[in-house]
Amino acid sequence: MRAVAYVRKLWIEGPVGRLEGALRVACPARAAAVLAHPHPLHGGTLHNPVVFHADRALWNAGFTTLRFNFRGVGTSEGRHDDGRGEVDDVGHVARWLRGVAPGLPLVLVGYSFGVRCSLLHMLRDPDVAALVAIGLPLRWYPFSELAELGRPYAVVQGSADDLGPLDEVRTILVGADPEARLHVVDGASHLFPGDAPKAARCVVEAATHLLSP
Repeated sequence: MRAVAYVRKLWIEGPVGRLEGALRVACPARAAAVLAHPHPLHGGTLHNPVVFHADRALWNAGFTTLRFNFRGVGTSEGRHDDGRGEVDDVGHVARWLRGVAPGLPLVLVGYSFGVRCSLLHMLRDPDVAALVAIGLPLRWYPFSELAELGRPYAVVQGSADDLGPLDEVRTILVGADPEARLHVVDGASHLFPGDAPKAARCVVEAATHLLSP
């Protein structure tokens, strides 16, 4: 276990104004990770428990991490754009983190709505190494774009997720190239109440495996 991380609060220039972020720098670092929070209209922020615990667990595993608020959330400027402009937010934050952690593989870690925005950015950005998807909300979005990704990804899903039932998630993963892995948090619903640390451990296991040779 590493010492307590110094979390630096900062603002990054985004496409429609400043984006609020929280940075943890690992030293030495093995990789970098951007964490994107759940839907802003349903209370999602960078302080979401699953995002917070995943951030801290990744840092403990040697990742330099950056979680951020989408436009219009917290002190981030701009207005919610229904998942369109938020894809650009991911892109700006990812480019900024590359400047902090040059040469390191970059992983996007999205939770629910954050998965959608991260995935759509990855289709534009071939330099992102991998994706960890927490809580695929298949009842909100089809995620057919996963078939086009062509890069490693993994899913962390609660066994009782009402927005992404496991049988539907497994169907999405069939035939993924490269093969995608599913990490199940037993008994957890979409919000992972009381299970954020368990979800975080799965995120670290997934990210570590995705970057392994």
